[in-house]
Amino acid sequence: MILDVQEKYDQLSSAQKDIFAGYGLRQVKHFVEISLPKIEAVLPEGAYVQGINADGKVQAINVKTHQTYIWISDSQWQEHPIANENIDLKEDVIEVWKIFNLKSYELIDLSHVHRDFLESLSA
Repeated sequence: MILDVQEKYDQLSSAQKDIFAGYGLRQVKHFVEISLPKIEAVLPEGAYVQGINADGKVQAINVKTHQTYIWISDSQWQEHPIANENIDLKEDVIEVWKIFNLKSYELIDLSHVHRDFLESLSA
């Protein structure tokens, strides 16, 4: 179990608190440690992952060519116009992962941490 959840939660920015509440720590760990390495390994040349859009799709952009992409499967990017608003930035997701030291936990141990914590705040 994660100790000092409140202390760690207080270190998060507003956007990072939204990520914590919306995805939970299990999804953050899965994204950073499992999905992101696979996704970045097959990025189109010159592109970088921006984050996750409001539709739940990982999106990337090449700032030199202004080409934009969304992740459509387990191994493929597709050129696609993307949203510039309501993006959960990759950097914010990684920061949540760092603050909570999620590399030290198994996925299964993280399943209800965010829900239990948020319920305790509203009680």
